[in-house]
Amino acid sequence: MLLNGETTMGNFLRSGFHKSKFLNYRRRNDIRFVDNLTIHKKPLRFAKSPLKQRKIGILKTSEKNLRSYIRREGKPDVIFHHGIFDYVYMSKYLSETFGIPVWYMENSPNLKPGHFPCANPFDSIESRKIFVKNAQRRIAVTKAYVEKMEKLFSAPFELIPNVLTDDFFVSDPKPRPSNPFTFSNVAILDSRKRQDLIIDAFAEAFGGNEHFQLVIAGDGKLEAELREHVKRLKLDSQVQIAGFLNRDEVKKLLDSSHAFVLASKAETFGVVVIEAMARGIPAISSDIDGTREIFNTINGILFQEGNKVALVNALKELVANYDIYDPKKIVEHVKSRFGPDAVKKGLYRE
Repeated sequence: MLLNGETTMGNFLRSGFHKSKFLNYRRRNDIRFVDNLTIHKKPLRFAKSPLKQRKIGILKTSEKNLRSYIRREGKPDVIFHHGIFDYVYMSKYLSETFGIPVWYMENSPNLKPGHFPCANPFDSIESRKIFVKNAQRRIAVTKAYVEKMEKLFSAPFELIPNVLTDDFFVSDPKPRPSNPFTFSNVAILDSRKRQDLIIDAFAEAFGGNEHFQLVIAGDGKLEAELREHVKRLKLDSQVQIAGFLNRDEVKKLLDSSHAFVLASKAETFGVVVIEAMARGIPAISSDIDGTREIFNTINGILFQEGNKVALVNALKELVANYDIYDPKKIVEHVKSRFGPDAVKKGLYRE
């Protein structure tokens, strides 16, 4: 993974030469990183063409760092470019410089005809469309997104779903204690994720009944507002806003939950849903493109997006029929479709 950042030499000196102050990210132990901190020797305002000089600096640093990586690790087989909103110019340059093919994957819910958001001043809509058409492979994670991307780019896409790593799957899911019955939600606390709807539906279905609990994990701009919402509904003893949880903490939460709930307005895929199922619990989700293709009769319930009554009914139905959900079958099914072996078959063709 290439992590990009840039600064002037003066700012780099003031930071004590700490890259972490410019490249602010959460590392993953299972991913190799190439840090691409571009240091402009003088402020760009002194250049004849600041924008041109900025681009040159970023690309040359990218080339230098990739050459260093190749000396240590060998030449990559492919540049996997995820998302058209940024760094198309960089992937194109490195592909042409090193002769490495590009695989392009898109799962942004924000792309639509005439609307191609871009996070840099170097790529145009047209240059990015050409980049996608010239990619050796074009991938989307659901059938719905394959169709959407083919219309947007007038080029064929193939379906390869998101992968869930082996560490998330449990081979022998343990029975949950019958009391309290715990629903969980893990997502950024944002209006698109509709945690407010989950809280309202939970209040109507189980408010005042201490045998039922709801845990919402995640951070975001609505955290304080959601905490206040819980207080107004007098659900402090039943609903917990847990804040950000790391990967291992999410596993522990799911392992102590009976079911997972997602009420998003839109999802490209819904990785968190398959994470919950990989721990052996059924899920409830709004009936939207991203999650619809995950569900069947053995792993959960879909409800009409935005409909509180439908969500209340889904919560009650899942509790009433909880015994029909076999944890082992849920795990086996999700692993057969989204585990590493399943996704490898799509990525590595004969």
